[in-house]
Amino acid sequence: MNARSVPSASTAANTPIAPRFDRKFIEDHQLLERYLDGKLPLKGARDLEAWCRNNPDYLNELKLSERAQSSLKLLEACGKPVDLTEPQPPWWKSVYLLIGLSVATLLSLAAFWVLFGKYFILQNRLEEARTVSNQGPLVQPASETSVTITPDRAPDLSQARIVLSRAKPQLLDVHIDLGYTQPGSTGPQTNAAAMAKKLMTFRMIVDKKDQGRALILNNLLKDSNNQLRLTLNSTGLSAGIYTVRIEGVPFGGGPYPLGWMLLEVK
Repeated sequence: MNARSVPSASTAANTPIAPRFDRKFIEDHQLLERYLDGKLPLKGARDLEAWCRNNPDYLNELKLSERAQSSLKLLEACGKPVDLTEPQPPWWKSVYLLIGLSVATLLSLAAFWVLFGKYFILQNRLEEARTVSNQGPLVQPASETSVTITPDRAPDLSQARIVLSRAKPQLLDVHIDLGYTQPGSTGPQTNAAAMAKKLMTFRMIVDKKDQGRALILNNLLKDSNNQLRLTLNSTGLSAGIYTVRIEGVPFGGGPYPLGWMLLEVK
C-alpha cells in the first residue's frame, strides 16, 4: 500500500452520510403500505412521519389526499360510519393495566411484610418457649412458708398430704417428722420400724400419679430433731398429684419403706 491508495482525512470527513429515509428505501421496504396497515413499528412510523413532513412533495406525487377522499366516499356510499379517531391500543398496552399491576405489586409487598412480621413474632415466641423449656417453668417465689408433717406408716392412707399452688409462687420448707424411727421411741412397731432405728440414711421417691417417676433423693440424713428437711418451689412441679415414699437404707442391706405422703400441686 502506497500513499496514493490511502484516502485523506479531509476527503472522508467531506463524504455525506446517506439519509435514513429516501424514496428508494421507502419503496423497497414498503414503509408507506405498512404504515397505512398499522404494521410499522412505532419508531419507524415516527421516522416516516418526520421524513414526509420535510418532504411534502413525495405525498403529493402519490396523490395520497385524493386517494383518502375516495376511500371516505366509498365508506359513506356503503353506509358505514367513518371513524377518524385514533385506533385503540391493545389491552396489554393500556395505561390502566400498568396502574393495576403497580397496585397489585404494592399490595403484594404489603402482604409480604405483614407475613414477615408475623413470622418474626412467631419466631421470637418460639425462641422464648425454647428458653422456658430449657430453663424450666420456675418463677421467683414471693414468700416462704414452713410446714411439719408426719408420714403415714402404711400406703394408701392419704392422711399425710401437702398442697401447693402454682398460682402463688412460694418456697415451702417441709419438715418430715421421722421421730418414730428414733431408738427408744414408744408405740407399736413393725419390723420395718424396728429396722429403721438402726438406719443412718434415707431415700425419698416421688412419683406422679398415673404417669411416672418424677424425683429420687438419695443419701438423706435426719437433723437433730429427727426430721428430714427439703424446700420446694411451688412452680417447680406441674399440676397433679404426687405420691412420696420414704425408705430407710441400712448399712449392708436393702431399702425399707418407712412412710408415705401425698403432694398435691394445683
